[in-house]
Amino acid sequence: MSETKYIAVVDDHTLFRKGLCALIDMFPGYKVLFDAADGEDFKAKLKPPHIPDIVLMDISMPRMDGYDTTSWLRVNHPEVRVLALSTMESDAAILKMIRNGARGYLLKDVEPSELKLAFQEVISKGYFYNDVMTRKVMQSLPVIVNDKSSPAKFLKLTPRETEFLKHVCSE
Repeated sequence: MSETKYIAVVDDHTLFRKGLCALIDMFPGYKVLFDAADGEDFKAKLKPPHIPDIVLMDISMPRMDGYDTTSWLRVNHPEVRVLALSTMESDAAILKMIRNGARGYLLKDVEPSELKLAFQEVISKGYFYNDVMTRKVMQSLPVIVNDKSSPAKFLKLTPRETEFLKHVCSE
């Protein structure tokens, strides 16, 4: 990796956030652009043209939580890759972050080597899901997408997008 990738860290726990920033700055090829205490603070510090490549996003925060901030980023800066970083292991939290635009999900007890791997994969592949998260998502799919729910509701497709997919999938 020759080009430095810039990271923003959004978490309401100051000591954790500052420690994480120090750790990230030790990874070769990565630099913390800024850190923020919540979504509102993040939006205030986001100053184009200095946009992070990756945002490490906590979920539960005051004023503007990780769900809303990730959704806002998906609309306003779709090129920014969000990696959720949380203590929440619930299937609902994971799936909601993914639906809102997160490209990966890590628990806060992750090893530094896996955090670095997540950065590498989200840059190279566009997403990062470790075995634990993949298993949780796969176990949740039958409950979410059952015979009574349509894929369009789960994927939040517009009627026009649904019509397009029907045409693409048919002869």
